[in-house]
Amino acid sequence: MVKSQEMTAQHDLVTDLQTLNEISLILNQSPDVKTALNDSLAKLVTLMGLETGWIFLLDPTANDRWSGRGFRLIAHYNLPPALAVTNAAAWDQTCDCQRLYLEGDITSAYNEVQCSRLAGVTGDKMGLAIHASTPLRSGDRLLGILNVAAPSWSYFTSRSLSLLTNVGNQMGTALERAQLFDAMQEQRIHEQAALLDISQQLLSRHDLDDLMHYIVEEVRNLISADACAVLLTGPDPDYLYFRAASGWINDPTGKDYRVPADDSTGSGWVMRTQQMMLVEDLTVQDPPLWSPDWLGREGFKAAAMVPLIANDVAIGALVIDFRTKRRLTEVEVRFLRLMANTAALAIETARLHREELKRQRIEEELEVGRHIQMSMLPAAPPRLEGWEFAAYFEAARQVGGDFYDLFPLPGEPGRLGVVIADVSDKGVPAALFMTLSRTTIRNIALRGRAPAEVLGWANRYIQEDSQSDMFLSAFYAELNTNTGQLTYANAGHNPPLLWRKAESRFFRLPPSSPLLGVFSDLNVAVATAELEAGDTLVLYTDGITDAVDADYQEFGAHRLEETMRDLLLERPDISADELRTAIADDVHRFAGDMTQYDDITLLVIKRTEATHDRQ
Repeated sequence: MVKSQEMTAQHDLVTDLQTLNEISLILNQSPDVKTALNDSLAKLVTLMGLETGWIFLLDPTANDRWSGRGFRLIAHYNLPPALAVTNAAAWDQTCDCQRLYLEGDITSAYNEVQCSRLAGVTGDKMGLAIHASTPLRSGDRLLGILNVAAPSWSYFTSRSLSLLTNVGNQMGTALERAQLFDAMQEQRIHEQAALLDISQQLLSRHDLDDLMHYIVEEVRNLISADACAVLLTGPDPDYLYFRAASGWINDPTGKDYRVPADDSTGSGWVMRTQQMMLVEDLTVQDPPLWSPDWLGREGFKAAAMVPLIANDVAIGALVIDFRTKRRLTEVEVRFLRLMANTAALAIETARLHREELKRQRIEEELEVGRHIQMSMLPAAPPRLEGWEFAAYFEAARQVGGDFYDLFPLPGEPGRLGVVIADVSDKGVPAALFMTLSRTTIRNIALRGRAPAEVLGWANRYIQEDSQSDMFLSAFYAELNTNTGQLTYANAGHNPPLLWRKAESRFFRLPPSSPLLGVFSDLNVAVATAELEAGDTLVLYTDGITDAVDADYQEFGAHRLEETMRDLLLERPDISADELRTAIADDVHRFAGDMTQYDDITLLVIKRTEATHDRQ
């Protein structure tokens, strides 16, 4: 008999343990706490040999008195008809168990409670009158109440009450875990809402300074920090520069402070490793971080440094400082990491926006410069009987350093000044130097100076006025359109080509002095040539001869002569316009899609008939 009782007790223990294990699995694995509590309650009531149970969840927001003020009926099993959940008379009141727990009068693991809810309703109660109640707790905090009902207390055994207590403990743990999860989800929702708002703010701020000021203020407020700063890379790659700050005693941006971009500083370390650095106590940091006097005076005791990473490249660091020791929570750390990622992309976007605005301004200024430069070139070639003039100019950039000029000279009628020049540089600097040179040469020539004197004086003035290292080649000639005489001086420029129709060959007008702007004293030689009817003079810059094809072969002076010879022999009466266009087209065909590296200037002068022919 004793042995049989021991076997029965052992069997009951095994059954209880199996059920407790099943309930534990349900409570731990179910994604829905309400479903888990319902399933666990059903198993518990069945194992206890009873029929009915229900669970209240403490909820301070439940004020409609359904299930009792401050409680929600979260789970139930096999309720009698009199306690149907649709029966307001049964549930729209506070029962004794709820009141006793709230007043602190029930503290035991399980408690006998005469059910006031059952006593207060009519209908089929399935003979139920009493229930055993166990609190669902997390530590000392009440989370809910587990009730299992019976006709009388005699229906409860020590075994069933032990099961009730064990399951109540498991349910309390499950509820605490679920509430923590809900709290974290709620926190994440708030966090995501904050990040969404911040992201929208960041995307709407295109001004880089305004954007960074917003970042430091917003982060400082959201983390409850004492100070915050954004440090970015700058002109010296060995340093990080303060670009925005909030909460500092001495404004590091106004004082142009910078910090080493190496492991001696937290900012440098997070830049290199692209990892966050958290320092709860700067006074015990080992090894200590770099701290100059101006930083030490801020009194910071703790810090968080987050790398700003855009397109996998660290562009700076977000630094959050505290004047007391501080450990950031997991939520704060996650928020800072997400915030830094968002901020980095916004900063990089704002940087690109600023660069684009700067580029647009430069483009606009260059366009204005181009118009100014083009206005300094002859608006149209001279129209003189017996002569044809044609010009072609194409800058390698929006503005260039080449120029040409045709202008009447004072004194005897029919005298024409002819200039073509090439500045050693390109772009804006060359354009400015070109303006100086063009104005100088023209002004000297208009004073009646001979070609050698024009270039000699121009060299002197350019030497005195220019502070740059630029120089230029220049060809200046005085053309008498009545006689065809050309008096010229060539300061290091590409030799113009003079086509003699009568001889069907070219003559070159070679340099007679060094370049302008190189030597203080320039000895310029002068030469003359005669242009007869049918003769053509072609002046050009090295943008033509230096043009390259896809194999980087140069167009060259030889090809230029061949192109012109073929045209002039095939069509002796070809106009200056047609010859100009044919040469330019041939250069462009030769170069194809290759980038134009140099300005191209071409000036064609053709004598169509002699003076005595017109008379």
